[in-house]
Amino acid sequence: MAEQQADAKSAVQRMKERLSGFETDEKRLQGLAFVPRPTDTFVVTTPKAGTTWMQQICHQLRSAGSMEFDEISAVVPWIELAGDLGQDLTAEHAFQPRCFKTHCWYPDCPKGGKYIVVVRDPFDVAMSFFKFFRGWFFTDGEIQVDEFVEEFWLARGVPKSQSENASYFHHLTSWWPYRNDANVLWVFFEDMKEDLESVVRRVNTFLGLEDDEQRIATAVEHSSFAFMKEHAAHFDEHLTKKARNVHCQLPADAGMDQSKINDGKSGQAKAALSDATVAAIRDKWAQIVEKETGCASYSALRDFVRQEQAKASN
Repeated sequence: MAEQQADAKSAVQRMKERLSGFETDEKRLQGLAFVPRPTDTFVVTTPKAGTTWMQQICHQLRSAGSMEFDEISAVVPWIELAGDLGQDLTAEHAFQPRCFKTHCWYPDCPKGGKYIVVVRDPFDVAMSFFKFFRGWFFTDGEIQVDEFVEEFWLARGVPKSQSENASYFHHLTSWWPYRNDANVLWVFFEDMKEDLESVVRRVNTFLGLEDDEQRIATAVEHSSFAFMKEHAAHFDEHLTKKARNVHCQLPADAGMDQSKINDGKSGQAKAALSDATVAAIRDKWAQIVEKETGCASYSALRDFVRQEQAKASN
């Protein structure tokens, strides 16, 4: 057992070493120093919480359904990585408002714009993150899901510098005090699954766009699982992989056969995790999120916010 644990840790360490080449500190810090316009809109998430989906919703609404792009991050740039991909964050976008993606927690995120914060169940995030990296940053079977979650995902905490990302839990709590601000739209991934049209309408209003029924209907259709699966090459991170795989000491084609468009089923991840890993995630929630929000579980947090939002709309 001890030997297996040592092997797992060394595999996770190898993955971390590969990840160290994913972005350069210089270009990342340039992205974090970006000064947005008041109308610039950021899709804000912890990784694997619905980022690509919300990028697509925003772009489809502002463009009235355009699919004339290579990959979604070509038209909704990721600010932390834009410099390493040769993208100019100050450039005009073909459609307005300008939209961007970020995984920044609140302290590091450029201030002065508008922010769509998407939150997802932590168990589902952890599992989705594991599946996203499997076949790209590690081979199938090289790392097991429990090792990935415990040695990588749960090991993240408060960033020591702007070069680090916050944990899922610290990311959530950093944005929590601003959830009702006029320039923040708080969205749950599960609401996107349950009632996509309602979320699209909320985003349309938040972006300051006209209530055009055809525009909204097209955005709903183009943001559906079936449509995005059919057009998976627009959402497969291939621009990032082409530019950064070599810097991560990965084969040039690593991860190129993977799609980011999965069924996004909610609530099933816990069954694939060990009891110890489930308990560790719950402990992290209690130590960080419950302490800040007073909500003892993700479902309680979701209920609390929905009640707040319902009162605000009355």
